[in-house]
Amino acid sequence: MDTEEFNAKMAASQAAFEKRMADLDARIAATNDTVNGIGKSNGMFAEDIYYRTLWRKKEFAGIHFDDVSNSFGGIKKLPGGKRLQDQFDIVMLNDASAAIVEAKYRARKEDVATLVEKKVNNFKILFPDYKDLKIYLGLAALAFEDGAVEEARKYEVGLLQQVGETVEYATDWEVKAY
Repeated sequence: MDTEEFNAKMAASQAAFEKRMADLDARIAATNDTVNGIGKSNGMFAEDIYYRTLWRKKEFAGIHFDDVSNSFGGIKKLPGGKRLQDQFDIVMLNDASAAIVEAKYRARKEDVATLVEKKVNNFKILFPDYKDLKIYLGLAALAFEDGAVEEARKYEVGLLQQVGETVEYATDWEVKAY
């Protein structure tokens, strides 16, 4: 085999390899889209369960609320031109208090930290009319990973979980007002 023939075979082999890699990349992207869709659907399912329950009861952490919303979000331009945007799964309001409940299919320890360290401040900035209210935090999930319950206890965040056909408060501690 001469050099020209060898180079032609190598070029053909390289082209075939690149096509297989492109096909593989397309299949991986399609699989990622499917998995992400499943995750999003699971999250929407969990949010719907807890929203309906809280809307019916209008109670969280032993407090009665007048309004319950599952479409609470906003965007605000901050000094310096930066924008703050956030979405809150479930927000409950009365004249003195607000409850922010994040609904997850599977709650993680980090979800508690996000609620305490990010969601409260974002809520107060995005909705200044409510900044002086007592804000209670809740994490609702169909399952809790190791460490999530302990983290919620540490920050005094209320927990909700589905047990059979009902939703129960899984909190045996006082829920803190932020």
